Amino acid sequence: MVDNFWQRIEEYRKLGFDPLRWVSSCTTQADPHVLREALAEAKRSTIKITPSWFDPYPHIEGKEPEMTRRVYDLANPVIDKEVEVKRALALFRVHVTTGESPKALAETLYNFLSVFHAKVAVSNAQVALTEHQDAQFALLDYIAIHRGNKDGHMPALTAFTQITDVTEAPDAEVHARIAIADAVERLNLLGCGNPSLYKFYPIYDAPTEEMLDRMRTNLDAATARHNLPMEDYSSLKRGRLFYGTSAVAITNKELPTWYGQVEEGMGVMVTNRFGGLAAVSLHALALMEPANADKFEKAGVPLSSITAARDEALKSLGEPHFALGKIIAKYCPDFGSPFDRQLHITAVYPVGARGVFALGDLAELANAQVAVNSIPVRHEEIAKLATREFAVENATASQNGCHIIVATKDVLNLVAEDLSQHHFAPEFIGLVGKKGTPSVDAKGAEQFVASKAKLARLAPQPQPAG
Repeated sequence: MVDNFWQRIEEYRKLGFDPLRWVSSCTTQADPHVLREALAEAKRSTIKITPSWFDPYPHIEGKEPEMTRRVYDLANPVIDKEVEVKRALALFRVHVTTGESPKALAETLYNFLSVFHAKVAVSNAQVALTEHQDAQFALLDYIAIHRGNKDGHMPALTAFTQITDVTEAPDAEVHARIAIADAVERLNLLGCGNPSLYKFYPIYDAPTEEMLDRMRTNLDAATARHNLPMEDYSSLKRGRLFYGTSAVAITNKELPTWYGQVEEGMGVMVTNRFGGLAAVSLHALALMEPANADKFEKAGVPLSSITAARDEALKSLGEPHFALGKIIAKYCPDFGSPFDRQLHITAVYPVGARGVFALGDLAELANAQVAVNSIPVRHEEIAKLATREFAVENATASQNGCHIIVATKDVLNLVAEDLSQHHFAPEFIGLVGKKGTPSVDAKGAEQFVASKAKLARLAPQPQPAG
């Protein structure tokens, strides 16, 4: 089993993919703190990046979104003719030594962005890490905003396969399904629940035409399973394995992102328990070294339990939850109608690999304290083991279906009732505290987060004197 595993890993590496990069962090995405610090240093540019988990484009009545894609060499971008569109999505794939250093990332981004002259605003920017220098690239997906009557919202975002099933072949359909489902999951959370009103623009690449043909077939199958419209885009032509997508969706509801309306005393709920991804990491560690499986067994967690939890997590990562989008939309005002805190969801935020740190992101957006009285984690014994063994930095990193919802307690009770009827397991985890000092009081999180330094980021930060 071990020999076969390492043969498969070497197969991925030869294709320019990073099959084990995510094992300790449950993600291949750059730390958001590193990205924010880097952008603060690289801000003198005509392309302004203000990172957000989505970009809230308007939808214009009767108009289809028009997207123009440009792919660049990250280190030496050649700008033949700039696109005359004012907004774009961005995806950067950078070497890990660059992506883990705010200074190095700032220099790389500034050198790239400084060659542009046209003003472009970017809200959704993803940074993927790679161990392969020749796998780096920069992608800008420009989305044109037409004139006309606004009849709804068209949120847009990018996604890529961060954690995947490396026991499968590099061109297996599971990798495409995970990238597509990640995009759908976040758009569902914004109240977009109608598959026919989605559109996908695949981001993919491989070294050979034969593999590219299989990847296109897999993308067709992954979207056809849920009747999701997909544009026929060519590969990145960089010659290194990559799975991702840009996506838009249309909703005739207002978006549930009233972060400025979050008030003290509102409830905080998760749609499902945190965690799940730690099992995928422990399973990989057991395949890498049989002694690890013995160690886990002696700690009271047999490999059979880890395997079952891992299979559950991977299945979740490839399955979008359209019921979530319909439930969220039910508690959003119609487009153009006012928000009512007694009737509507006030705010949502995706959890994903951020785990409990998503609560910190939410606290910053709401400019409020969040007091957490419980941190429900699926497969708790696996999560605690992963933390004790320092195998996983953040065992609250979550599979699909786990998101944060903030609203009055009456609204949350109604939302929870609806979620429970669609295979979710919602739990109230805390309350919104005082406004003005964003922080999270997350007692018990130390059982599931190995990095005490990162956990300290959630606590109130000392204010400068005077």
